[in-house]
Amino acid sequence: MRSVCLISCALGVAALLLMDAPSPASASTISIGPVCGTCQGSIYTLDDGGAPTSSTATDETWRITYTINTSGYNGTGTRLDTAALKVSSTLTSASLVSAPGGVGLWTETLGGLNQAGCDGSGSGFDCVQTTAIGNAPTVPDGTLTFEFDLVIPKDAGGNSTIFSGLIGSTVKARYTDEAGNKVGALVSEDLGVPEPGAAWLLGLGLAGLAAAGRKRA
Repeated sequence: MRSVCLISCALGVAALLLMDAPSPASASTISIGPVCGTCQGSIYTLDDGGAPTSSTATDETWRITYTINTSGYNGTGTRLDTAALKVSSTLTSASLVSAPGGVGLWTETLGGLNQAGCDGSGSGFDCVQTTAIGNAPTVPDGTLTFEFDLVIPKDAGGNSTIFSGLIGSTVKARYTDEAGNKVGALVSEDLGVPEPGAAWLLGLGLAGLAAAGRKRA
């Protein structure tokens, strides 16, 4: 019984390490990939700069950098023509500050994306799509960088509503062929959310600790 408890406790510690994520107080950068459900070998990263660039009584403006490192992209697409992100439950407005090839090659829409590109649905999302498939960056081709100024409303108490530490943020992207047709999975990933396996290990570890406690009692 003692050995079972020790194993369970060890698994619990391992789960805590697997679930380790940047703390809301100090971290403002969070990533996922290259291995995840829809990552396809690329790495997706959000950075909030650590603080809003401006603030009023009702909202804050955050400069969010969204990078997609396509160096390890292993899908069959040849271009990336759409990208979307969500760092708060709601957005007041948004503007694209910089993008691959220049802002003029992209169209911005509040909302998420679907199989065809930006679709204008989904609260809190901002989406950009190239004006023509020929303007879309080719992949794999290093790191693609997008910068957004997102105006995020404060809550009734005047508090920030950006996801703390960016934990719970969502990134999306669409890879295409040369004709602009979606190829492979539509990228859609939540950042900083524990994997189901890690949560299971944590539960097992906690159960082991509880059993050890009862035995000592």
